[in-house]
Amino acid sequence: MRALLTLSLILWFGVTGECTGAEEFKTVLFEDEFDDESLDKRWGSWKSESSERDGVLIGITPKDADHPSVNSIDFAPQSDLEISVSFQFHGSPSFSVMIRDLKYQGSHAGHICHVAVSPKAVTLYDGKTGIFRKDIREMRKAGETLDAATEAMLRQKSSRNSLQLDPKAWHKLGIRIQGDVMEVSIDDQLAGRLQSEGLAHATKSNMNLTTVDREVHYDHFALRAP
Repeated sequence: MRALLTLSLILWFGVTGECTGAEEFKTVLFEDEFDDESLDKRWGSWKSESSERDGVLIGITPKDADHPSVNSIDFAPQSDLEISVSFQFHGSPSFSVMIRDLKYQGSHAGHICHVAVSPKAVTLYDGKTGIFRKDIREMRKAGETLDAATEAMLRQKSSRNSLQLDPKAWHKLGIRIQGDVMEVSIDDQLAGRLQSEGLAHATKSNMNLTTVDREVHYDHFALRAP
């Protein structure tokens, strides 16, 4: 299955012509097939009841939690990244793949960018210079009204793309960040693209699978660099 997933990503990126060949992302930062019935020690968990069972990672947010479940991987700082994971919805309305730099102080919790996936949409965000920029985040949290120029700027920091996914089926997600461009594939088809300066952040070092409510099942996870 891993070989098939890698081949499909190569074919997808080659067909779209948006990125150079997937073979350039040869450095494996982390992989997990979730086959050993216990979560790899490199996975961190926060406000999470996620577990590994029956060959998959089951993303679960505790019922009394005030934040979606977070399962995270730290890695050596990188600018360009490729992430692939299979997913199946089991009651959860959505999940996100979030990229952070925990040493970066200019955004909430070091957020740089993320991709949010639901059965009806995939949305790409530049959080570093958009919704998670520290001053903007603090203003919104305080209930302050953003001026028209800021609202217009924020609209340029995300890209929402409609989908029609069968929530009961397994799907494949591919994310590639090269320079200031992030592209997303769903089931080997280009599903979204965003170009924004925050995406070029040079020291991305943390990846989160963030599961809203209960549950999303994940499999065939891979994180690669050039």
